[in-house]
Amino acid sequence: MKKYIGLSILALSMGLTSCNDFLDELPDNRTEANTEEKIQKLLVAAYPDHDHMAFTEYASDNVDDMGSNNPYTERALDEYYSWVDESNSDTYNQAPEDYWQDLYQCIETANMALEGIEAIGGATTVSLKEAEAEALLCRAYAHFMLVNLFAPHYNANDDTSLGVSYVTETEKELNPQYQRETVKENYAHIAEDLEAALPYVGDSYYQVPKYHFNKNAAYAFAARFYLYYGQPEQTIYYASQVLGTNPGNMLRNYQYIASLPREWNSGEGAIPLFMIETTQNNNLLLLTSKSNQGIWFGPYYTGKRYSHNEYIGVHETISAITPLFGVTSSNSYATYFAQPFRYSGTNLNTWLTWRLPYMFEITNPVSQTGYRRTVHNAFTGDELLLDRAEAYVLTKQYDLAAKDLTIWARNINRTVYTRQTTLTPEGLQAAVNAVAYSYDEDGVRNTSVVSTFKKHLNPKFAIDEEGSVQECMLQAVIAFRRVETLHEGKRWFDIKRWGIEIPRRVMTGSGNPDHITDWLVVDDLRRAIQIPQSVREAGYTPNPRETDDDTDAMLIPNSSLLKE
Repeated sequence: MKKYIGLSILALSMGLTSCNDFLDELPDNRTEANTEEKIQKLLVAAYPDHDHMAFTEYASDNVDDMGSNNPYTERALDEYYSWVDESNSDTYNQAPEDYWQDLYQCIETANMALEGIEAIGGATTVSLKEAEAEALLCRAYAHFMLVNLFAPHYNANDDTSLGVSYVTETEKELNPQYQRETVKENYAHIAEDLEAALPYVGDSYYQVPKYHFNKNAAYAFAARFYLYYGQPEQTIYYASQVLGTNPGNMLRNYQYIASLPREWNSGEGAIPLFMIETTQNNNLLLLTSKSNQGIWFGPYYTGKRYSHNEYIGVHETISAITPLFGVTSSNSYATYFAQPFRYSGTNLNTWLTWRLPYMFEITNPVSQTGYRRTVHNAFTGDELLLDRAEAYVLTKQYDLAAKDLTIWARNINRTVYTRQTTLTPEGLQAAVNAVAYSYDEDGVRNTSVVSTFKKHLNPKFAIDEEGSVQECMLQAVIAFRRVETLHEGKRWFDIKRWGIEIPRRVMTGSGNPDHITDWLVVDDLRRAIQIPQSVREAGYTPNPRETDDDTDAMLIPNSSLLKE
């Protein structure tokens, strides 16, 4: 399990305890990273202690509005679902502002470790080289998450869209100034850090490698980064370093999961705990976070107004993709090794998967108070296999893509496994083309509330026409990934990357779509989550909205990046 360093160490490493303290004195009282051991321990704090899962999952099409008759909601959830610029009203430390601050703290910690290594003479030993690589990877990952959440998606033809501030030095003076870079500049810097780290990444000093950027996690990060960067050949290369000659060995053991008890009312049940087991090959990088996403207390498990409901499960996700496997039974959800939990009743209509454990960290033993937490996967072998399949499709290596998709389908679905079904490019094309596009009626786009797993794709790069082998196989990959990452908020990244338009849809009392209240269209500015309110108030350039006139970058105090 991940070890936690004291908050006092992290506060010192940040050089601040509050906004006022930061403005009153220079940050020269930080912990000294002057030995290998201190640097290695410091890097434990270079991984985020918050997550994006709540605000990105609610912003995606993985949930519907079950109607105003369901009173179980909160202001934060209303904002996430409605794509409203958040007001940091989330009481569970899972708001965009919490994640923003945490990621910049991770960056500061990584920079402190890098400067410590330089101060003691550089990375002259194997363990110091590995520590330097870990620090670079943590810095790159934090910036990667920041730019992909708080900025538009990368577009090779766009030189102006604002990214975030790429910070490569610790604070050494009062009120340093930074510019908000472009998305393209952010990606170039991430690539630079990645390529500098990858030759030296190793696991020699990690006590629990799965909670650090071990070699497999680093390669998985590189594979995903280059997929987003529009370099699928690089994705194939790095993914293959992890998946090897037998990719099935790097996937989650769903057959074993099928034998475990389904304890839906227990956050520490057998299945969610197995999902984060460090001995499992598929778990490449595990992260802990203050979060309310864990099973039992999570938003899908307590009758919330916004839900991954039966309609979505049948028409868009769990049961919707089984025809691509050749499985068309009415209860196709039951063909999965890990069957979903399904419930429909008063104020609760939900299909969910056992994925995220619920844990509680007691910080005050007397009052028994503390933080709700969970453990989640930043990278898995299952996702990596789908990333490689997508890269194969983009490079038109369709047979190799179909092979990867077959491996994934056989691993997750018992009927596909038993029948030894083989997915083919031609078969996938026919199956996808047999399905209508979501929200279309009489050939007109976005005129209906009815949906399927198939959404129109509008990327900022060229793909073959709708109905082609390439487009159909992309539809399959994206649909499979949606199921693979349910409840984890990762669907949002595909919505941005592929320009998928989604509605805000209200359901009837019987659980069917009734009417649409809003649309997130292709170039909707709300796809870039707004810069946190406190950071904007400190002078940081906000993301443009429809009413904004000025989107130019400005020089801003670094303290507004890390506002406490």
